[in-house]
Amino acid sequence: MSIIHVKQIKSYLSSTFSGFVDIDDYKNKAEQEKESAFLTRALAAFSISAVADVEPEKAALSITDGYQDNGIDAIYFDDRENILFLVQTKWHHNGSGSIERGDGLKFLTGVKDLINTEFGRFNEKIKKRSQEIQNALSLSNTRIMLLVAHTGQGDLGKDIARDFEDFLKEMNDPSDVVEFRVLRQGDLHGIVASGTLGAPINLDVVLHDWGQVREPFSAYYGCVAATDIAEWMSKYHPRIFSLNIRSFLGATEFNQGIVETLVADPENFWYFNNGVTALCSNVRKKPIGGPVHDTGYFECANVSIVNGAQTVGAIYTAFSKAPEALAKVRVMVRFISLENCPEGFAAKITRATNTQNRIETRDFVSLDPEQERLKTDLQIDGVEYVYKAGYSMRDPKNGFDLTEATVTLACSHADFSYAVQAKGKISALWEDVSKAPYKSLFNPALSGFRLWRLVQIHRSIERTLKEKQYQGRGSMLPIHGNRFIARQVFQNISLNGIDDPGKDIEKIRKQAVEITPYAADITLQAVEALYPDSYLANLFKNMGKCQNLENWIKQNWN
Repeated sequence: MSIIHVKQIKSYLSSTFSGFVDIDDYKNKAEQEKESAFLTRALAAFSISAVADVEPEKAALSITDGYQDNGIDAIYFDDRENILFLVQTKWHHNGSGSIERGDGLKFLTGVKDLINTEFGRFNEKIKKRSQEIQNALSLSNTRIMLLVAHTGQGDLGKDIARDFEDFLKEMNDPSDVVEFRVLRQGDLHGIVASGTLGAPINLDVVLHDWGQVREPFSAYYGCVAATDIAEWMSKYHPRIFSLNIRSFLGATEFNQGIVETLVADPENFWYFNNGVTALCSNVRKKPIGGPVHDTGYFECANVSIVNGAQTVGAIYTAFSKAPEALAKVRVMVRFISLENCPEGFAAKITRATNTQNRIETRDFVSLDPEQERLKTDLQIDGVEYVYKAGYSMRDPKNGFDLTEATVTLACSHADFSYAVQAKGKISALWEDVSKAPYKSLFNPALSGFRLWRLVQIHRSIERTLKEKQYQGRGSMLPIHGNRFIARQVFQNISLNGIDDPGKDIEKIRKQAVEITPYAADITLQAVEALYPDSYLANLFKNMGKCQNLENWIKQNWN
């Protein structure tokens, strides 16, 4: 069956990607070599098309395979979900094997070079897209998906599996930003066998403690095993979110919270989570189980999850990390049948279920009277301070908001950890308004006057830092290291007179502007000395590593 499956995959790639895949660099090669090149590249495009839900013609534009590709056969940035897909493929004509360790190591080396924006080590196909890639890597919420696809049946060997595990461990410290997925022959054939990438998703669902709504439109609801939901995600992502306004956003702060609850407190997950809403063309209850409502078996046709994508994705993530924790977890799910619904009803459901307000950690800050005191103090001086969500600022040049205030106070505070938290998880600084770190930043000793002056100084640091131009890996430093560098500047300037209305802060501001370039340069030196292979987006969120960087800087600051 293996050879048959490979032939079917080959036939699909030929019919789907013929005319889209460029093999001009093989025009003088033998036909067999041309075919192998086409299949390898078409497989890379197919992988992008399947996983990122991209049209074949668009996916084919992502191909980078060729001489000096540094092991990366395709690159695609999904700007809807902020995912950078990096692909390596291997075509096995006989349908056996996996990928060789040498190929895997070459791929990982290429990924490191790409992350460090060492574009001189790549071919023209990648160099031409350097700005696009650099822009993607500059976003703080960009995730990286390493995708390996091959037509063999074998699993990754132990050595290469360990290579990828070590790489992920290094890149994902302290938070998960790099993911790894393998598409083997069975996975590829399963996608092909479904007919098209847009084939309807039909599910057999087991609902526990189920109920039914009959009027005006039919719907069933009940509890679904979390392990079943993880399987939906594994088999049908991203198509299962096709009608949703967004797909799974990955390791966001909110989603990390869901994962933590699933792993640490699985028994109570049902009480803490709002559940999932799915639309179906129709829902039919099977006779098995009878009329009792303890357990029901249902056929759900053409399923699309329109609310709860983050819950579903977080369940899948938790299952991959700690499957035993999800064994007893159940999730409330609604299956709404569109069989007799009016035109446009599906869109209304999607819109309504995704516009419900969610309380953020920062919203509780508005309960602290210190915030209103600061707002009043600043208002008297003609400065606008916005600390409640949903309020806009009339003149940003003469005002600021809670986020900017928090970042400024964190970077200028004596406690080193606050600046790191401001970069990695700012909500941790707002978590409890009754104690530190929040109380260390916002307290009766802080005047609105001092806060505004600190904000102005911090803005000068930010503006100066944005003007710094580095090559290669260093080009990411002003973006990912901005909070850390701002802290180094605040630690090395004098704030004497900042609370005195009779003294101008221009001298302090100029000192900050003068020091900022040096602070950036010495930070880069520290990074190259201590962590030459670390991904900068994660490095400056790691408390221990940042402490080591600061210690190095203190010893070498001139």
